Amino acid sequence: MLTVIKNLFVPQKDYAGRDIDNMILRLATRTGTDITAWSYLKEHSVYENTMTGMRIYPHELSKYAA
Repeated sequence: MLTVIKNLFVPQKDYAGRDIDNMILRLATRTGTDITAWSYLKEHSVYENTMTGMRIYPHELSKYAA
């Protein structure tokens, strides 16, 4: 239970230690999409636009979120 509560309030980092919220903001800005459409799938280490199904894999991140 404590882990769940902690995950709600502690800033989340992606596989490379980057702040997930900042990366999602960059992806939304760069792709011209809504920020609420993006999520980070921790188990796959990938960012996904849940509306379009677009996935940004680690090797593509510099292209879309630079």
